[in-house]
Amino acid sequence: MSFKLSATLSGHSSDVRGLAAQGSDVLVSVSRDKTARVWRRVAPNDFAEDAILVGHEGFVNSVAIIPPTSSSPSGLIATGGSDKNVFLWDPTNLAQPLETLRGHTSNVCTLSASKDGKVLVSGSWDTTAKVWMDGQCKYTLRGHQQAVWSVLVMDDGSILTASADKVICRWNDGSLVRKYEGHTDCVRALVALPDGRFASAANDSSVRIWSLDGSCDAELYGHSSFVYTLDVLPNGAIISGGEDRSIRVWQNNEAIHVILVPSTSVWAVAALDNGDIACGTSDGRIRVFSTETARLASPEALMVFEAENSAFVMSKKTMSDVDTSKLPGPERLEQPGTKDQQIIMVKSGTIVEAFQWDQGAQKWSKVGEVVDAAGQTQKAVFDGKEYDYVFDVDITEGAPPLKLPYNVTDNPYTAAQKFLERNEISMDHLDTVANFIIKNADGVQLGTGNDGGRSTHSDPFTGGNRYMPTQSAGQGGGSSGYADPFTGGGRYVPANSGGQGNSSNYNPPSEYVINRQGNGTGIFKKLVEFNQLVAQAGETDTAGVALDDTQLQALEQLSASIGTSVGSIDIATDTYDALLISAVTWPKDKRFPSLDLLRLVVAGSPVPIEHTFTHDGRQLGFVESVGQASGFFELFESGDSLSKSDEINLMMGVRALSNAFAHVQGGSVIWDSRVRILEALDGSWIKAINKNLMTALSNLYLNMAIVACKKGDDDQGLNILSAASRFLSCTDNADAQLRLVSVFGVLAAKFQLCKDSARVLGDEMIVVLGIQGKSDGVRRAAKELGAFLSA
Repeated sequence: MSFKLSATLSGHSSDVRGLAAQGSDVLVSVSRDKTARVWRRVAPNDFAEDAILVGHEGFVNSVAIIPPTSSSPSGLIATGGSDKNVFLWDPTNLAQPLETLRGHTSNVCTLSASKDGKVLVSGSWDTTAKVWMDGQCKYTLRGHQQAVWSVLVMDDGSILTASADKVICRWNDGSLVRKYEGHTDCVRALVALPDGRFASAANDSSVRIWSLDGSCDAELYGHSSFVYTLDVLPNGAIISGGEDRSIRVWQNNEAIHVILVPSTSVWAVAALDNGDIACGTSDGRIRVFSTETARLASPEALMVFEAENSAFVMSKKTMSDVDTSKLPGPERLEQPGTKDQQIIMVKSGTIVEAFQWDQGAQKWSKVGEVVDAAGQTQKAVFDGKEYDYVFDVDITEGAPPLKLPYNVTDNPYTAAQKFLERNEISMDHLDTVANFIIKNADGVQLGTGNDGGRSTHSDPFTGGNRYMPTQSAGQGGGSSGYADPFTGGGRYVPANSGGQGNSSNYNPPSEYVINRQGNGTGIFKKLVEFNQLVAQAGETDTAGVALDDTQLQALEQLSASIGTSVGSIDIATDTYDALLISAVTWPKDKRFPSLDLLRLVVAGSPVPIEHTFTHDGRQLGFVESVGQASGFFELFESGDSLSKSDEINLMMGVRALSNAFAHVQGGSVIWDSRVRILEALDGSWIKAINKNLMTALSNLYLNMAIVACKKGDDDQGLNILSAASRFLSCTDNADAQLRLVSVFGVLAAKFQLCKDSARVLGDEMIVVLGIQGKSDGVRRAAKELGAFLSA
């Protein structure tokens, strides 16, 4: 018998991104609505919501059920989300998390537990996986270049990790022992097979079966788009789900069942012990399918499901290699299918419809209509993370385009600001970029022509057609009922986004500003040039210490690995020491390439945070090393004016301190040194002339404000606010103004004392900036802040 609908579980208000089954009667789901939910079977064909788990501050994207242990006799539920945390929940008391596991620096998108319940593994967009035992991180697995999308604990104790870098890695006791390569796109899912092998799924539309020795034993094709999720039925059959709205059951390397659902994305599948299949989808629902007559949904529910499937509109963009001009006509439906659940497309005039063959009933059932562009298209990937859009931006003729990622749930102005900050582009362009996003990310509409209703794309900098989306995805757009956070007017919000607009909401930045852009090759070329000059001068107190060939070779490899945008970096401590030798001992006018490389390294590796450097008999930690190399404390605290080389070195040093926030331990180190750093910063803007230095200083203030909200109290927040107020009153730099207004907003939204003080310190200034700010972005941000402070 084919799989048919057994139950539909409704409760989530947004995409169901993860699903786990316990036995045959319990399901745990997680969603973009920031909740997890526990469901229990109350009838053969029905589940009821048993509990709602509330605690995450962002999307909840991963879930695992941890088996019972002596210390947790009822087992545990683990959930992970975009707030970077892993929560452990006691099933007997789900009112709040039992424990929080912290350490990841980005979205926790995957979790896996060992069968004995003693090991939990988490994977994150921060390119690492972490192995947890007894609530502590035993190992951090570093080796992937992009996001870790899936993790799996094998029966032999080894751990598998799969990444957007297209590679699967196997680890033993924290060490990499093997790589599995073959997928041609992001690897999204892993599952262990009963015979000791494992399967993987990827954005290349394939499912692959691997032996632990590294051989790929089979490649399974059938999905027409990204494959997001895998599980295994009790009989050993593999189940997969993906962006083509299908669940497929594979046995003996063949697809023996195809289940279609009326929702574009099948984010998660879970096998129940009784052989049923559950899936979580982008319409916020969970559906359970069964082959057992006793567990099938009522005839009425089956009719509703079939009607939803029949009415579902599919896009050709979610299917590969579809040439509608060569499809058969309606006469094809007069012939029987070649196998149960076969899917065909039939063209009648200008309409293309999809039908599925029911072997038992000996009939074709309509399962959807195909259009050129409707609903979501394939997701785009940037730095291993998934976005609805990734736009190419040409800034410099002949240079590679910059990438602008955007999700339809994002604020366009926030996305534009992050893009400009990441690429060190003036905030004068904020409105232009944001308006471009609003215009070109608008949801596609049916019946608007072959272009899906989208206007011609125009480059926000040149006005030409140079901005082109690499992928598009979005729901139908509308602005009714939503307020622009800057102006109070209407803003673009996708239909069915699940959000509730509220003009009184105030959402200041919550993510650290990390500058990852650079030119590794150019930096190394300049470093070699200066090293030759240092060597020619000889090793004196003023000339510095030249690097030898081994050290240069190590730095060359490091620079090459960075490219133009730093991700996760592996750097040996002796290589880092070589970098600090040049940064600390070379003449001041020759330090800037080393400092530039240093700020990129700290964005991609915690080694600079953890390592101590010996100089003149002293042990220098990270903050001291940056201070010594850039003159941060000495120059800012002296009464002397700054030379051009001083300003460049200080700019690089300040950026390095800001980039330390890319790591949890880095934020802690900066926070622990906050008194000295803030004392040095206070008044620094008076001496600074270089515009980029002013921007870097304001970035550091913003990151300090964000960490204060996590680690500080009212008084500590007020110290930062007071300094930022003095800075803001003295600068006409548009980029600095925008960041400092954000400092006010971050602290005022967190601490009542800061909100009250902001009204006193900055009320008049904020009003003036709302009228006379140096850019439209500053004026909008000031108006939004002013409205919040006056509320």
